[in-house]
Amino acid sequence: MRSPDEKKKEAIFEATIKLVNEIGFAAASVAKIAKQANVSPATIYTYYKNKEDLLVSSYIEIKKRKASASMDGFDESSPLKESLRKVWDNSFEFIAKNKDYFQYVEQFTNSPYHDLVDDSQSTAIFQPFVLALEAGAKQKIIREVDFDILTAFALHPITILSNVRASKDVKMTRKNIAVAFEMAWDAISQNEN
Repeated sequence: MRSPDEKKKEAIFEATIKLVNEIGFAAASVAKIAKQANVSPATIYTYYKNKEDLLVSSYIEIKKRKASASMDGFDESSPLKESLRKVWDNSFEFIAKNKDYFQYVEQFTNSPYHDLVDDSQSTAIFQPFVLALEAGAKQKIIREVDFDILTAFALHPITILSNVRASKDVKMTRKNIAVAFEMAWDAISQNEN
């Protein structure tokens, strides 16, 4: 059971997501967020230095939750393709259940606030997966390329396909997720030609 302070912090987090998604970063003032969360503005300042800290912290919290959900059931002893498929399936499930979080992340990523983020706080959870990718490259299972290029083909399709504005004509059914996964796997797997 959550303590009263944890409940307040969660209410502030949820209010931040809701208001930013509805009215944007500029219009979502601390006072409006406090009112939505049913707390005083002073309560927000007990958890966050300022609005900027609140917005950045909310983004990092979403990234941590997504990373944790994506890595649920990850087993580094499984074959790499199976491990990547697990991350894909978990990621699509998390996004489908948390469309409001995804909308916030999309807005945040394309805002100046994103420059203030230390991604190490949310990416540490992915470390076992990163190590599995590195091992897969050394074993010639996947291409040995710059890590950003690798993730652009292995993981970024999840973000694009989950974005209803970018992929409005595609329904992310299990079949379509499986087809997209195979295409991503083909892009990163080591060709035996």
